[in-house]
Amino acid sequence: MATSHSLKAEARACGSGNLKQLRSQGLVPGVVYGPGFDNVNIQVDAREFSRMLASAVSEHILVALDIDGKVVKVLLKEIQHNPITNACLHVDFQAVKDSTVIHSIVPVILEGDPAGVALGGVLDQTIHELSVTCQVKDLPESIKADVSGLKIGESLSIADLKLPAGVNTELAGDVIVAIVEAPRVSSEEAAPAAAEAAAE
Repeated sequence: MATSHSLKAEARACGSGNLKQLRSQGLVPGVVYGPGFDNVNIQVDAREFSRMLASAVSEHILVALDIDGKVVKVLLKEIQHNPITNACLHVDFQAVKDSTVIHSIVPVILEGDPAGVALGGVLDQTIHELSVTCQVKDLPESIKADVSGLKIGESLSIADLKLPAGVNTELAGDVIVAIVEAPRVSSEEAAPAAAEAAAE
């Protein structure tokens, strides 16, 4: 199960205050919602929120959110960023229980040095995040895959990933996650080689 991060929040009245002023005070406005949960408008400390994200492997994480002393388990659902500064403008949390079935995004982390790379090949990771469906209690922090055995021309597919029990993805099993491609030959190197081949 994914690590449950902790964060403190304060409830704020709907429509209260100027959001721009709120952000200038170092706070990030947000909302908590979910089935059987009364929507709550909140605000969190921007620095604490940034520190939490820095300690996570992705923005799709479980959080123990302390709202004025009441701890609620939530899934970080969406973050709105400033397109220029990348600062957090607004955050959405989904209140969940361990048995709640969720759709989330999990990072795919490759481990090991492919045998083909040592021979000049190039490792190309085509899928960095995987969309999964599972109960909250089964949500992994990441999906790790060992690529050390890959030779030049060999690939790792969805079917090769070892998904935790209860975790599923809709992607087909033959979709390539990573591949070790043959060494790339530059045009400068290719021209003399072609000339030598023609001379023979």
